[in-house]
Formats: sequence, C-alpha cells, structure tokens
Amino acid sequence: MEENNMAWCIWCEQEMEDEATVSCTGNTEVGYPDGTILPSVPYDGEQRCHDCKIKPSGFHHLGCGMERCPKCGGQLISCGCLNKDKDE
Repeated sequence: MEENNMAWCIWCEQEMEDEATVSCTGNTEVGYPDGTILPSVPYDGEQRCHDCKIKPSGFHHLGCGMERCPKCGGQLISCGCLNKDKDE
C-alpha cells in the first residue's frame, strides 16, 4: 500500500504542494486575543514559499513559519502577539 504524502490544509481544503494552489483562502485575516482582527499579510517572495508552498502575493497556510504578523511585522508563529497572556 502506498503512503499518502499529500499535505492538505484544513482551512482552505487544498493540497499545499499542488501547482494549482495559489493562496490559502481560509487564512485571510488574523484574530488576536484582544479582539482585534487584521487582514493577513500576503507573501512577498519571488518564488513559492519554501514552507507552505503558496505562490507570491498569496496568503500563507495557517501555521506557516514564513507568515508575518499584521500587528508587529514579526514572524506570526513566534512574535507573541497571539499569546493570550502577553498583556496580563
């Protein structure tokens, strides 16, 4: 039996490695613990994202290490802006 190595995004229900996948349609905004909701930052690379495989000007798949935070401009997965305890 062959293993299925496809990486499906649960947010946009697209296969991430597929050439037809341009952008994550399920990740167009970021919600923060303080209630702020900001538009996601489009990918500004010149080639497909090496992490989540979206095309330039597309939105990253949720959890991609290359996604930028719309609040601070840092790496969204590690900047701390999504940390519920940050301001407490």
